[in-house]
Amino acid sequence: MALPELNTARYSMVIPSTGQTVNYRPYLVKEEKILMMAMESDDNKVIARATVDVIKSCIEDKIDVDGLAMFDIETIFLALRSKSVGESMELKIKCGDESCNKVSDVYINFDDIEIPEISNEKTNIMLTDDVGVVMKYPSMRDVEKMGNVDDTDAEQAMSMIMACIDSIFDEDAVYPASDESSKSLTNFVDSLNNVQFLKLSEFFRDMPAVQHTVNYKCECGKEQEQVLKGLSSFFT
Repeated sequence: MALPELNTARYSMVIPSTGQTVNYRPYLVKEEKILMMAMESDDNKVIARATVDVIKSCIEDKIDVDGLAMFDIETIFLALRSKSVGESMELKIKCGDESCNKVSDVYINFDDIEIPEISNEKTNIMLTDDVGVVMKYPSMRDVEKMGNVDDTDAEQAMSMIMACIDSIFDEDAVYPASDESSKSLTNFVDSLNNVQFLKLSEFFRDMPAVQHTVNYKCECGKEQEQVLKGLSSFFT
């Protein structure tokens, strides 16, 4: 005799970078096992991959999860976790005072976590008065690709910039990066001066991210403030 099937609630949310509404279900025990194993590895790459795999299982609409920006992945994961394990979570945070290093239990509410605001203005970067680029935020696929390349930091930075150029424009036309060869894009980036290259680098530094500032009092008596940012911060 077949065992009864359990009904699972359905929810919807908006993906920050695309504005698309998607339907999802909470993750189940089988998926929580995947997350727990990833957490035990203490490897950010393993955690990120496990998170993406769970999201793929829980999202009921056809979307390219690997093609989403990292802050999209973070936002979706927090929504999943909120509906799967409760509206709040407990984090263990080490005191910022090196003479203390005590670990405190801090509770945060998912509703208090800032969801990143997306501005198209930040993706348009003028390099000269006439020439500019439109950037796209790095996806999970881009991040994994860079992580698998054994390059120096400078070479990885160059590769990431090239991967995230959506188009180049001047007064006369727009040139989609997808229409250009890798050599052509490399030559373009190589032709930048230091100031122009810094502008593109700052795009990554200022990328939207899911983050939350925690204020608490440690057992040592000192007031502490810590900014949680990135998947690993909200994973425990």
